[in-house]
Amino acid sequence: MMNSVWRMSLLSVITLLFVCGAMLPGEMRETVSKALSLGGIDVYAHLFFCALIALLLGWNGVAAIWTFALVMVLGGLIELAQLWIPYRSTSWNDVAGNAVGTIIGLLILWLGKQLLKRGSDG
Repeated sequence: MMNSVWRMSLLSVITLLFVCGAMLPGEMRETVSKALSLGGIDVYAHLFFCALIALLLGWNGVAAIWTFALVMVLGGLIELAQLWIPYRSTSWNDVAGNAVGTIIGLLILWLGKQLLKRGSDG
């Protein structure tokens, strides 16, 4: 029980960080990026956060197809919302980063399950 609460809390925090970062206006985003020495991290952020979200959704028992759909809908809604955020724009590269990140997260989950299964078999 406590383990699932921890996983859901982590999922919530990671998702919130992804959404908040994506909703920063352009000038604020650049300021944060410079302050943290992140440079052109945009595509990597999409890969990283979507992989983590997918991994955590799958770890919480959500089927792979639903995980992929949920992460892509979240990413799509973020891209739509950016149409109204100053100095931000939508990008097919971000959508591609979301998809690739989600697939990476699901692959990591699958590999982890295979290793655990192999370890318990002997």
